[in-house]
Amino acid sequence: MSRIKRGLMAITIAVGMTAVGAVSASAESITGGGASFMGTFQATCSAKYSTHTVAYISNASGTGRNQFAVGNYDFGGSEAAYSSSEYKGRPGGFNFAPITAGPIVVGYNLKGVTSLKLDNPTLGGIFAGTITKWNDAAIKKLNANAKLPDASIVVVYRSSNSGTTDNFSGYLVANQVAPWKRNGVFTSANGKGAPAGSLGFVSNQQVTTTVKDTANSIGYFDLADAKAQGLKAYAAIKNPAGEYVVPSTATASKFLAKNADVQPSGLVGMEWSKKIKGAYNIVAISYLIGPNGQTDAKSKAVEDYANYLLDTCGPKESSKIGYLPLSGKILALAKTQVEKFSN
Repeated sequence: MSRIKRGLMAITIAVGMTAVGAVSASAESITGGGASFMGTFQATCSAKYSTHTVAYISNASGTGRNQFAVGNYDFGGSEAAYSSSEYKGRPGGFNFAPITAGPIVVGYNLKGVTSLKLDNPTLGGIFAGTITKWNDAAIKKLNANAKLPDASIVVVYRSSNSGTTDNFSGYLVANQVAPWKRNGVFTSANGKGAPAGSLGFVSNQQVTTTVKDTANSIGYFDLADAKAQGLKAYAAIKNPAGEYVVPSTATASKFLAKNADVQPSGLVGMEWSKKIKGAYNIVAISYLIGPNGQTDAKSKAVEDYANYLLDTCGPKESSKIGYLPLSGKILALAKTQVEKFSN
């Protein structure tokens, strides 16, 4: 695929499925959008939901926050909170509710390499563009038996204001990897700008596709998109407990089970540097942004749909498609937040 074609891909928007099941005459049509991290989850669940008609537009967390704030979306999707200047004052305010979670995988396309280990400094160096060759000494030291080529690393990243980037960079910051800063904009987060020869795309779906189709590439995206596209080459990341762990729903669940820092805002503090045996620590929680105490029919429909995600679709479908069903204190927080959507 040419570089021009790749650039054109960056302006495409993946649109989630709309439920077409039988609905009552009083059913509402609601539209949400934002985080591509939850795109597969939304497409799966909205297609199975029959009380109201739901469309979800999978693009980026920043878009979800913005379009909900200005009233263009009935609900938003995001893995990151509003900044102090970002919310534009939609009547009634907003509530964040955890809706799903999953591992952020580091996928790669490297001929002949079926196993790849990365520690946090090396991972950060690759995506900052300070490690530029696959046979760099830092990578070779961790992968003595791998046939690493003398080839430039093609970094594939999120060009949008991305919740996936926000959490990926947050993980690196929590594990003291310089020069990273936590930010949803990749070129601000890595402290170095776009690495030479890198490719940026709006959504996780586009990043996944590009890594799958581009030799010598590496990118970060949700496990669900990797599974959906048949991409199985994930790096084993050295966790704070000193173990190299491959991302999966099982290893990510071990991490999430030890994170119970629930907050009144509806957010969950992620302890990415926590030492947990057998855990894959690069995990993100995806939030549904809903209204606050509204009495209109669409707000009530959003609340009903959110409860369906938490009570029915999430428990049944999450692990099948690459997500983690919520439980314990996080699920209790989600239910409390969703109850605030409408009166």
